[in-house]
Amino acid sequence: MEHESQKQIGTVAEEAGFVRYLTVEEVATILRRSPRTIRDWIITGCPTPRGRIQLEAVKLGRSWTVRPDWLAVFKFRVRPPVRRAALACYRFRGQQVKLA
Repeated sequence: MEHESQKQIGTVAEEAGFVRYLTVEEVATILRRSPRTIRDWIITGCPTPRGRIQLEAVKLGRSWTVRPDWLAVFKFRVRPPVRRAALACYRFRGQQVKLA
């Protein structure tokens, strides 16, 4: 019965406009990484060619939580969409190749 009341509280919170935070384990499942890697990205950042990018999170008690919109921003910053102009030309075995 306690489980049902928790569901009702969650539904009321969503209707009131509250955002559900994701746990490190949920983020790890979404990104297909280990929870340890997600905690590292929160604390020290994810290495990219443009430098380290941190996953924004909040520590509630002993565990980290991430808002879904923070995760979306992180995913975009780590792996931005490829522009068509960038695909127009690339190097293959040291020679520049143009795509039609």
